[in-house]
Parts: sequence; C-alpha cells; structure tokens
Amino acid sequence: MATLTPPVQANLSRADLIEEYDRDRLGFVMRAVRRYGPVVELSPGTVLVADGEVAHDVLRRTNRDFLMDRDRAWRPTDSRRGEDALESWMSARRAMLSALSGDLVAEHLRWYSASLTTLLDTWAGQGRTADPLRPLMRLSTDAFLRLCTGPSVSPDERAGLATAVAGLLDALNPIVRSSYELPWFLDRLTGRRRRAARAQHRLETGLAALVDRPPPAGLVAALRDAGVPREPLVRILVSAAIAARLVPAAANVWTLRAMAVHQPTDEPAHVVDEVLRMWPPTWLIHRATHAETASGPWRFPAHAALMICPYAIHRDERHWADPTEFRPARWRDGRPPAGAYLPFGGGPRWCVGTHLAKAQLVEAVRVFRHYRLVDDSGPVTTDTNSTLHPRGLALRVGRAAAPERNTTR
Repeated sequence: MATLTPPVQANLSRADLIEEYDRDRLGFVMRAVRRYGPVVELSPGTVLVADGEVAHDVLRRTNRDFLMDRDRAWRPTDSRRGEDALESWMSARRAMLSALSGDLVAEHLRWYSASLTTLLDTWAGQGRTADPLRPLMRLSTDAFLRLCTGPSVSPDERAGLATAVAGLLDALNPIVRSSYELPWFLDRLTGRRRRAARAQHRLETGLAALVDRPPPAGLVAALRDAGVPREPLVRILVSAAIAARLVPAAANVWTLRAMAVHQPTDEPAHVVDEVLRMWPPTWLIHRATHAETASGPWRFPAHAALMICPYAIHRDERHWADPTEFRPARWRDGRPPAGAYLPFGGGPRWCVGTHLAKAQLVEAVRVFRHYRLVDDSGPVTTDTNSTLHPRGLALRVGRAAAPERNTTR
C-alpha cells in the first residue's frame, strides 16, 4: 500500500492567510503552487489543490467522501449521501440534464444568437463599448428566464424575475467577496445575511409562482412534466439563476477580449475551450472533508476546507505546452487527461448546464466574427472576488460584414 502523506505545510496563520490572499488572490495562489507544490495546506484546515488528478478524484467522490458544505447562496448545507435534501436535489439535477436537449435547446440557441447580434449591432452603432459585462449580464439573465418560461412569455413579463435575480446577486456580493466568515449562528443575524435572505425570498416567491403555473414549452414545464416536486425544483432554479447571471457573461467578456486581442480564426469550439482554459469564470471550487480522507498520495485532515483551483490546474506544464499562451490550435489534438481541464467542475456536482453553456459560447464566437473588435482598454485587471472576469475592458466595435439575420424572438 502506498504511503500517504499530509499536504505540504505553508504554516500561515488564519489572519496572515486572509491578508495575503486578499491582497492578490490569483497571485497568491500561483505563488503558493510554485513555492510549495500543487497540494498545500495554507493554514490549519485550509488546503489548496492545484493537481488535476487529485482534483478529479475529489470531485468524483463528492457527496460521498468530499462534501459541498455551502450552497449557491453561500449558506451552510449538508451534502452527505442519505440526506433527503441531497437525494431530491440530485434527482432534480438529473431531470434538468435530460430536459436541456432537443427542440428546447435548438430554439433557445436561435433566439440567443439573434439577441447577441442585436446587442453587438447596438455597440457597432455607438462605435464602442466601455462596459460589456453589464449588458451581457442582463442578456444572460434574460436568456435563462426565457429558457425557463418558453417563448410565449414576453421580456416585460420576465422583467420582474430578472430584477429579483439581480437583487439576489447584489445582496450576495459582499458575502461571497469577503474572506471573513463568522460561525453560522452569528452570521445569519448580520445585516448582509438578512438582506440576502430577503432577496432570496423574493426570487423564490417569483419562481414558485412560475412552477405552480408553468407556461408551455419552457424548461419549467418540462421539469414539472417529468415529475420534479415543487420544493426541489424551486431550489434548483434559484441556484441555476445565480450561476446563469454572471458566469456566462464573464465567459463572453473573456471571449470578446480574446477575439479583439488575438483575432483567432480557429474552429469556434476550439476558441471556446481555450478561453475557458485561460480564464475559467469559476476559478475556485470549494469542497470539504467530513472525516480524515485520502486522495492520491495525500491525506487530508477531518473538517478541512479544500480550495480546488482550475485556474492553476489549467496552467500545469505537465499537461499544457506554453500554458500562458492563448493557442486554440492545441485543441485539434483532442481532449486533455481527466482533471486537467475543469471549467465546469466535475463528478456528480458538475455544472448541469455545461453543454448548453458551451453551445451558447460557440454561437457567441460566430456572432462576434461578424464585427471588427479592437481592444480600446486602459489597464485591464482581473476581478477574482467571485467569478473571474476582467475589469476595465473597453472595445471599439464596427460591422465587419453583413451577418445573416435571425429574427427569432
């Protein structure tokens, strides 16, 4: 039997870890990997994982040996097998994965391409966009809600839900961005938690009304027809709405920047894969141990917080030649080994919308190629407080050719 060893110790106090991490989150993680190796216990009970094979194993064994100890709203949760809440959640996820296919997705992608074209036409008419993230967040939110309701519900009718989604993200922002975490029995009483709870209640109320009377031809109707009960359906819709607002928008902004700076002519799918390798919006994935647990040669302590870092894993020279270079052509040779590429996580809790998200990004690349995109930014920095996205990006936008118009609404 192979000998198990504990992670390399960085011997930082909790206070020192928070101070150094908050000063430069990406820089701190990458320096830690270079100095200590791909698996390091930064401070007692906090372990950084930047080894793809170990990350793949941890994600594969989630719900069994490794746990998700917080939900999308950053609240404590129990994700151990056998818990009723987990079983109903996983059943709802399987139903959603099955529903996200066929005519529902095909119609959605036609609408998405047309809507993105309208947005780019607006920018081209103005000649420039100084903040592409905000309008892309609005589009991402509306895209998710339209997918849920189907095409029969107008944008004005979806507006109330869109406001509730935006309100919840705004309320969660100071919670997710903070490295300081109080015990839950105290944290739940803070003003920021009470604001988030009120915002979540508003969104849950709106989504529950949608679930109770789902319009035809939408995702919610398909899930109700599949027998998903009301409570887990509302919960999974809230979680999906949180992810659907910022993550696809961030990926689109990184794609815009890559196309403006590098002007790739590769297959759209290869461009998407390389964008997600270089700048994975979900750059940290959290897991926890319930008991002392082994993965590969490592022995993790009980009650440890694991920080899996796809950003660092995607720059591992063992799997990627010239990992800091943007090279879509690298994807012509097939897929990397398991764990080397994790933009959507992995295991039983991988992103249920992975295939739809990638299809949307492929459509985005096709749309963007109808326009002249020129980087017009000053200093561009990377926001790492929640979802990885660029700050300060500005683009000059012009029409490169007359695109084929898709008028589906």
